[in-house]
Amino acid sequence: MAVQWRKPIRPALLLSLALALAAPAAAEMLHEALGPFERLALRPFEPPDLDVLQEFGLEEAEEAEYRTPDGLSVVFRALQFYDDTGAVAAYAWIRPHDGVSVERGERAVEKGDLTVIQFANYVVSMRGNLPDEEDVELALAYLPRPKPTPDPPVLQYVPDDALLPGSGRLILGPVSLERLAPDLTPSVVGFHFSPEGYYGRFVTAAGEVPMIIWSYPSNPIARGQVEAFQQVDGWLAKQDGPLIAAAFGQQAPDAAQLLLARVRYRAEVTQHVEDPERHDSLANIILDTFILCGILAVLMIFGGVLVAGTRRLAGRVAPESILAAPEGPDMQRLGIDRPGGQQRPPEG
Repeated sequence: MAVQWRKPIRPALLLSLALALAAPAAAEMLHEALGPFERLALRPFEPPDLDVLQEFGLEEAEEAEYRTPDGLSVVFRALQFYDDTGAVAAYAWIRPHDGVSVERGERAVEKGDLTVIQFANYVVSMRGNLPDEEDVELALAYLPRPKPTPDPPVLQYVPDDALLPGSGRLILGPVSLERLAPDLTPSVVGFHFSPEGYYGRFVTAAGEVPMIIWSYPSNPIARGQVEAFQQVDGWLAKQDGPLIAAAFGQQAPDAAQLLLARVRYRAEVTQHVEDPERHDSLANIILDTFILCGILAVLMIFGGVLVAGTRRLAGRVAPESILAAPEGPDMQRLGIDRPGGQQRPPEG
């Protein structure tokens, strides 16, 4: 049983994988140019909510200003995370929540002069005069050591049609949990099991209801952890497979129950089916046997003719060679047809 989450492969991702093979281990994240934009001083920076980003696996942060000869400028920032999951979580945390989605990287949003892009294990932001889309894609392709991995599986169980736009966040540890749901303690969640949570505010008939969907490594772990959620005042929880959905239903318990019912675990069972091989058919086996016997018979006849012809030719051309037939009768008679080894005298 396997659950897969697939996403399209962007051209920049394919190019970056090829460039990563030749990139040095300590390469700069930001390229020297973005089309007509030339890079000025490259410097590290400390992003806001550093404790949250470090929980998401932040490894490095760089920023630089790019300018064109005619005075256009853009500030380019790149955050490198350990894996794709951390980058997806950081993107949801950093992006402008009332922005407009655009086709850049793997996911991107624009608001005014700000663009935030998630690409593999990177989150990139640009503020100012944006370069052309081709130049941005090339800059993403030059990011060193990309680690493209599948998105967190919990994303596919979110009822998106009821999600309040811009409210979705990933929870990967106690810091982000404290920011979004302080009523739930780390011991209730059980972060030692390495769960991944998705927090969002969902629109119901009774108003907005906060809900967190947790994805655990296995069904037994989720089954043993759901009781801790059910004991927290104001929170309703249910377990479905490796998922635990917890909704804050103190003001609207019925609406929270209806929202929890929409979270269903869907397992994709991948059956390994092999195409039938030729040797799987008895008729083919018999036919192949006759073909093989015919090939062997042809080879035997050809080999016999070749050996006999070679010996006769060698006997005429080079009688003393080892290939020539020996002198004397072609057939040797052993004389074993009469007792004593005596041969029968010829008749007449």
